[in-house]
Amino acid sequence: MRQTRPWKLVIAGGALLVAGCQIIAGVRTDAEPDQEGNGGKGCSVPLECPGGVCQDGVCMPAEAKCVLDLEPFDILTSEDLGGHEVDTSSLVLASGPDRVFVSVIDKAASRLVIRTVHELRDPAGSKAEFPLTDGAAFVAGRESEGQVTLLGRVGSDIGQLVFPTTADGVLSEGAFERFPALAPECSSPNVAASMAFAQVSDETFYAATCAAPDGSTRSLVVGGAAEPAPTLVAQGPRTDASLNVHFYTVANGQHLLLLDDSATGQAFFRTGANFADLGVAHQIQFSTSPEEMESFFGAFPLPEGDGVTLLIAHLVPPPRLAVSAEVGVVRDFSSLVEVPPPGFTPVFKLQNVNQYNPPAPPMSDGENVYVTLVPPPGKSVNLGWFTRSGESLLPQEQIFSLPDGSSAQILSSTVAQLGIKLLIAWIEQREGAYSVRGQRLICTLQ
Repeated sequence: MRQTRPWKLVIAGGALLVAGCQIIAGVRTDAEPDQEGNGGKGCSVPLECPGGVCQDGVCMPAEAKCVLDLEPFDILTSEDLGGHEVDTSSLVLASGPDRVFVSVIDKAASRLVIRTVHELRDPAGSKAEFPLTDGAAFVAGRESEGQVTLLGRVGSDIGQLVFPTTADGVLSEGAFERFPALAPECSSPNVAASMAFAQVSDETFYAATCAAPDGSTRSLVVGGAAEPAPTLVAQGPRTDASLNVHFYTVANGQHLLLLDDSATGQAFFRTGANFADLGVAHQIQFSTSPEEMESFFGAFPLPEGDGVTLLIAHLVPPPRLAVSAEVGVVRDFSSLVEVPPPGFTPVFKLQNVNQYNPPAPPMSDGENVYVTLVPPPGKSVNLGWFTRSGESLLPQEQIFSLPDGSSAQILSSTVAQLGIKLLIAWIEQREGAYSVRGQRLICTLQ
């Protein structure tokens, strides 16, 4: 038996019972706290108190709670993966209205394996595969209009891998749709070393950092599924962190690229109304000390479309030696050049970096941000939950742990919205065999 944290769940008539002002995972409130009266913490209706309960005009702190919907279950077994090694960085979750599509890349068999996880009933649904003879990497996904789409590259081609879907889940007839002709800098034998995608209405945009075969030079290009050709933004040596894209978003008509290099600890942004405006890189710094380092781990457009929630990790090197994660809502991108940028709030701090692994790609529903972390030595999965402005609601709660003495190890994890629930998924290795496992959670504020 696998050990899990004890959970309590109250259900009546099929509905979770909660009291006061509540947020259920995947359901946004549409108002900011009322800033009038009572020291800026006044409220007149529950929706004006997204981080708590509105009682007699006062926002009272709320209890954040995640309860287990099901015991941990297998999503992809070792048999599904042919007993092969999987790429632990390839775990991508694509959310639909009431299900999630979980995909990994089987390194030995050169194939992508994808399975449907449902919000209700038995979690694991249909499975499909797609051959990858030239190597591949995917970084994002979504379901819409009867198909699930994974965004990334196959070989040197950037585009989208599309599977049709039915009520049961994914079908086996996948097809890779290549985006318009790439710039020479991203064509074979060059390859996209990192990619980021942005969705604006029905348009899909991409930014890619393309590396020469010897790895000495890199090129940054931007383009889109509907663009006739990509735009070369900048070129330079491998050591130029301003070429290494990690996130791409569009808000208020402005494109925003976030770029960094964890080896050098430098973080940059590029912004503008058009692709041609992205040629100038601006450094982001939380300190004037050249030794202190930044890197990005998330960016989400606000539901209103007028800004982004930005997540930045900040490392203070020895002798102080500390790691913190900062979260801020940024509407004026030019404010990111200030030192430190205004409006950022620490969501966690570690005085011992040996306790730290890089967080998994976070997920946001617009008002809430969720992120998983596998702390050393890889025996558990933690979930963090905070508001888009940085208010911590659930500070790294352990939601799964391996039994004491287990030889298994958790290699990576991530989170996705599953209807009104959350799906936590992780890659587990046991005696050389790989599998993908998961939990369904119901998370509320009450």
